[in-house]
Amino acid sequence: MEMERPIGAGLEQIKALILKMGKLSMDSVSLAVEGFKEMRDEHLQVRAWSNTLLILSVEVEDRATELIALHQPAADDLRHIRAYIKVAYDMERFGRYALDISNIVTRLGTWTPLSDDHLKLEPMAEKAKEIVDLAMELTRTPEQDLIGKISEVEAQIDELYLGNLKTLTNSAGADTRTIMANTLMIRYLERIADHASYVAESITYAETGRRIELR
Repeated sequence: MEMERPIGAGLEQIKALILKMGKLSMDSVSLAVEGFKEMRDEHLQVRAWSNTLLILSVEVEDRATELIALHQPAADDLRHIRAYIKVAYDMERFGRYALDISNIVTRLGTWTPLSDDHLKLEPMAEKAKEIVDLAMELTRTPEQDLIGKISEVEAQIDELYLGNLKTLTNSAGADTRTIMANTLMIRYLERIADHASYVAESITYAETGRRIELR
């Protein structure tokens, strides 16, 4: 029976850490979005999760560096190591943007909601959660068919972002706090989608050696 390579076991441990980060990232984004929608202060919980994601990101980098130092990885292994470091960073950014979203309520308090007939915030938030979930699924099972779906959702989020930005720019009569809160929210959702695309690009590079750009 073929013995498992030490570097292979190390890569699996790093992947397990990344999948743990993925679950925590999804929880952070979901809670922050719900808090925003209900104007509920979720800052303390989201901050705790964001800090945990930062700690896990550092652990991924440390373990990856150790693998390089101890095992002289081959080209394929090195691709995975580099990709996992990048993916861990992007997942840490999910937590950071979730924290930024939770800070909107903490810093601005409540505001007057805009009608869903004008601002398409709910669809954009749902798409942002969907693309994070797709990026996590791609990390778990590198199924390249998911790339097309991630690219499609990312384009939809960009379209919603530009439409919402135009709506907010033309929202005559809306109070300043409402405009500020929603402008920040759509920007953070757009950045979350960007980092989900970066995860997909990194995983594709690790698994196939191909460099792709989804944006």
